[in-house]
Amino acid sequence: MKKILISCFVLLSCLSCSDQTVEVMPTDQLTNETVWSTPQNASLFLNDVYNSLNAGPWSSVFTNVPTEVSNDPLDNYSDNSVNGNLAGIPSYTLFANNTYGPNAQIFGPQWSRMYANIRKCNLFLEKVAVSSFDEATKKSMLAQARFLRAYFYTSLINLYGGVPLITKVLNRNAEEEINYPRNTYAECVTFVQEECTKAAADLPATIAGVDLGRVTKGAALALKGELELYAGKWADAAATNQQIMQLNVYELFADYGGLFYSANENNKEVIFDVQYAPNIKGHARDTYWGVTMLTNGLGWGSVNPTQNLVDDYEFLDGKTAAEGSAQYDPKNPYVNRDKRFAASILYDGTPWIGGQVIYTRLGIANNNNAFDASGSGGKNRTGYFLKKLLDPAVMPSRDNLNNATGGSNSIVFRYAEVLLNYAEAKNELSGPDQTVYDAMNKIRTRAGLPNLPTGLSQEQMRQRIRRERRVELAFEGKRLFDLWRWRIAPDVFSKPLKAMKIATVNGTLTYEVVNVGGGTIRFDPAKNYLMPIPQAVIDQNPKIVQNPGY
Repeated sequence: MKKILISCFVLLSCLSCSDQTVEVMPTDQLTNETVWSTPQNASLFLNDVYNSLNAGPWSSVFTNVPTEVSNDPLDNYSDNSVNGNLAGIPSYTLFANNTYGPNAQIFGPQWSRMYANIRKCNLFLEKVAVSSFDEATKKSMLAQARFLRAYFYTSLINLYGGVPLITKVLNRNAEEEINYPRNTYAECVTFVQEECTKAAADLPATIAGVDLGRVTKGAALALKGELELYAGKWADAAATNQQIMQLNVYELFADYGGLFYSANENNKEVIFDVQYAPNIKGHARDTYWGVTMLTNGLGWGSVNPTQNLVDDYEFLDGKTAAEGSAQYDPKNPYVNRDKRFAASILYDGTPWIGGQVIYTRLGIANNNNAFDASGSGGKNRTGYFLKKLLDPAVMPSRDNLNNATGGSNSIVFRYAEVLLNYAEAKNELSGPDQTVYDAMNKIRTRAGLPNLPTGLSQEQMRQRIRRERRVELAFEGKRLFDLWRWRIAPDVFSKPLKAMKIATVNGTLTYEVVNVGGGTIRFDPAKNYLMPIPQAVIDQNPKIVQNPGY
């Protein structure tokens, strides 16, 4: 799949060349006509569409990259983590203060970039559909483009609700043709369902070699199943996610933390990811999200996990501290935890890259990693740093930042989420039968936790699924959408975000839960379950109606 990242640049450089007056057919360039003349040429165009995939919405933050490789990922817009107290960070300056709107965008480039990608897909679908390519090649190409278009639409739907469904190449010079009104949310969901069903029918169950990273049947079904879950279409979501389970292609990767490393890319748990390659199409996530100070490195520490999240990691007896776990020791609160805790969060006393031990406690001289309640200057606001998704093979540094040396892929769909999606949909549809327990317990077994207690009611299972989902998918950009679709954001955000303050008193460490500096989120349920459509979009298209309240 890394080949796709390289070949798309060939296409971009070729199509950027101006026409020559001498009538000579160049052998090293692709014209608009020759792009569609052979499957090989057309595949370069398709590769460029793959290269446009976004891991999370496109952020307005000054790094101007998709959130999940930016310095302000989506979990910072939830109760899972916070960014440092820095000017210009949307999660801190706009989202938490509820000062965002049509002219103060958090995800400003998202609308225009996704519709530019959708236009590419529409053009590809039109040209390939009437091409003379053999039927097998044509089916494969069309199925991939259908998925990609559905993916781009879904990334709009999740933020804005109903959006204009445009399925043909528009004439930009004809105003009456390009100004489409918004379709309803229900119409958009149905469209994505139908597109994914069509794509899945013509996609392979597995791929290998240079095609790794391309769309598969499982990817199309995963996109469909997730949106069905978000839309509350329980029967559809249960059936679609069960289809993926019955493909017998995927399984949980044994090492929860390691499944995200570059060394383990394309493992059996990964269903679909956005591909990166160091220096070619790399990222600086390891520096953005990395520990502020290491012996040989320097990170931004822009993802500080909250105590609220930490409290949801069970102990090995299957209970949290609040539930009275017998394994909870208030003088040593980080032992005997769910395996995912140590794989996800750097807490005080954790060894990390280069063998350095990370200390967030107070009282150590010249320690820029120490907790600071104010968060001033971007200092750690919670007493925790992020570990999950950071590659220990990449040192957070200026080199990583300037040269984009990070190459770990951004996983969009993986098998653990499918199990969680199925469990939730099935429980909401008909209650907690054995298939719900089986799906949940597979995930818990990998985490070193006991099976769920039997005899749970539907509501009890609902709460267990929600906690399991939060912990399993932490820092993968899912929490904000879960809070929105469960309609629990006002309750969650009404509670202060918490931090852990560790100090040494008479030679003994003390642990005190305190409020995060500036750790409150203002949320208006009358409008904030959707993002505002950029004012520039509405100014250009009078048929677009703004979301309520903005």
